[in-house]
Amino acid sequence: MITLYNQGGADGPTNMARDEALLHAATGVALRLYTWSPPCLSLGLFQNAATVRQTAPSGVTMVRRITGGGTIYHIHEVTYALVAGLGEHGMPQRLRDCYSLLHGAIMKALLRHGGASLALQDSTVGDRRYEQEPRCFASPAAGDIIHPQGGKTLGSAGRNRQGRFLIHGSLKLASNPWDGDAVQGCGCNQEQAQQALIDGIAQLMGLTVQDCPWPDHLETLSASIREQRYGDAGWVERREGPRP
Repeated sequence: MITLYNQGGADGPTNMARDEALLHAATGVALRLYTWSPPCLSLGLFQNAATVRQTAPSGVTMVRRITGGGTIYHIHEVTYALVAGLGEHGMPQRLRDCYSLLHGAIMKALLRHGGASLALQDSTVGDRRYEQEPRCFASPAAGDIIHPQGGKTLGSAGRNRQGRFLIHGSLKLASNPWDGDAVQGCGCNQEQAQQALIDGIAQLMGLTVQDCPWPDHLETLSASIREQRYGDAGWVERREGPRP
């Protein structure tokens, strides 16, 4: 069974703390869907915050993920976070092999829910160190979902811990001025996109879905993680603080 936490909007530090709490404490398979309020930039683990700030939209807050990749402007999207065991329920043993499998299942579900006819990126292109080009969606990786007219629609990043993984990703509903042509929407509205994520992941893993309220123990843990890491300017700017 997949435990589904279908949540609304929260700020950047809260969202990242909740995702990390899932990795640390969720049992079985857990899927969290959410949005960002207010819109926020999330940096990849190894990115230089000062470099990102040079081109970042004015007045938009930043948070640093515990996962790699480039900077994502979290606006006009549905975000998912999936936690499960490597090598379980049809998932590969290696984290890097999970992305294309997961994205392929989501892509098919999007089409069933009225979305655009999309494709998987064949090979990695662009600035993989995200130094000259900090935007995640401007440098599609192999296995990302792309639009035939150009632009990336879904990208994900992950982290593993003691045989379990967290993969979280941004499914775009529309672009924004910062990303421009680098982003192309999936052709679904928010409700359709959410259902496509649920259906695609459930079908891939061969599991049923149980919609559940966010439990108190995960909220308590995420609040602690938020205070120690994501609410700390040292983490956002320089990756200072407790080891993720």
